[in-house]
Amino acid sequence: MKLNAKDVLKPTLILVVICLVVTACLAETNVMTRGAIAAQNAKDAEESRKVALPVASSFEQSSKGKDCYVGKKGSDVAGYVFTTEASSYGGKIKVMTGIDKGGKVTGVILLETSDTPGLGLNAQKASFRDQYKQKVPAKGFEVVKGGGAKEGQINAMTGATISSKAVTKAVNEAIQEYEEVKGGD
Repeated sequence: MKLNAKDVLKPTLILVVICLVVTACLAETNVMTRGAIAAQNAKDAEESRKVALPVASSFEQSSKGKDCYVGKKGSDVAGYVFTTEASSYGGKIKVMTGIDKGGKVTGVILLETSDTPGLGLNAQKASFRDQYKQKVPAKGFEVVKGGGAKEGQINAMTGATISSKAVTKAVNEAIQEYEEVKGGD
């Protein structure tokens, strides 16, 4: 069978035109929805801050860091919310931690994680995250295996010690940032 240039070029040009039209449509859709996506992301972040620090009625970005917000109740500082990340089994894990002005962790939220379903993703469960709701330990939280965690310790999730340690590392980074900013805003 002999190939004719016309038989090859015509379908190729049609595919190129289709690809260009689809690319232009996707680019236009991206431009049109950019503002709505940014607004939704801001709303989601605000809602997460309210869950991490429920005693606050409003939040202002701290002058101390881009991932630190000052939670206010009226004009008084109620606490701080920090967004930190650490390396986990499935990649980066992004955590939001609320700490009240008395130095107690009020909430831990997993913003992003790609750990294993049924194991590392169990870190999203309240039963794991609520372990952090205690007074900030002087040296940060420590992960222990086998249950029986005491004050300042976190029980590792069965089969997901790496994920447990990653969340704890992110929370401990938030504690370090808290120690740097408390009383300064």
